[in-house]
Amino acid sequence: DALIHQYQSSSSSDDDDDLDDDNGFLQSAKLLAEKYTHLRRVRGDGNCYYRAFLYALAERLLRRMEGEEISRLKDKVSNSMEWICGNGYEATTIDMFHEEMVDLFDFVAALAYDVDSGNHHNHNHNNNNNNNSNNNDNNYDHPLEDALSKLHERLNEENATSDYCTWFLRILTASQLKSHPDRYLPFLSADSTDSSFTSAAAATDRLGNDGTVDLSVFCAREVEPMGKECGMVQVAALAECLGARVV
Repeated sequence: DALIHQYQSSSSSDDDDDLDDDNGFLQSAKLLAEKYTHLRRVRGDGNCYYRAFLYALAERLLRRMEGEEISRLKDKVSNSMEWICGNGYEATTIDMFHEEMVDLFDFVAALAYDVDSGNHHNHNHNNNNNNNSNNNDNNYDHPLEDALSKLHERLNEENATSDYCTWFLRILTASQLKSHPDRYLPFLSADSTDSSFTSAAAATDRLGNDGTVDLSVFCAREVEPMGKECGMVQVAALAECLGARVV
């Protein structure tokens, strides 16, 4: 089972009948299919949201050739170590994952440069041969498709970039939560019904009588470990940390 699958039509989900309609999942999927024509399946290993976020972010940057946005995100991640360590993480523990995330942005930037160069090359080639009746479009390179293929290959390698960056996204999420407790604690009350933190677990870590929970404990249990599902609080924290828009 691939980490991230290729695009498929959102109406071609032949195996949906084999899925349990847990919490209205199938109904939600059908509503999305009415709005979006295509989708990518992601391995359901508990890391699916972070992995999908990573892939979608990198793919969007590449497709839109957003050089300034690539630089902004790379700079933010590059300069995040002191902030992360200030939230209780050891530099020696996260350094390798941090470097992998920075390298991914460099990789996307290099692919975008190659696409731009290839587009200029093809444009000039077309101008030089527009009167050639033997010209065959199949001989032209497709730089964007080639670049997307390289990105897809890298983000599907087991125990490599996708996993390393997925864990680093978890650390960014946890650091964002810890840095802004007033922003997120109201959504993590002990009597919350959010499946990402059960009432029983939350009650164990109450602070006083206000029903709030210990963010450090929450992050250690529900954010940092690989395989832990992502709740709406984590979705908001990661998006706000990176300045990304999640639809």
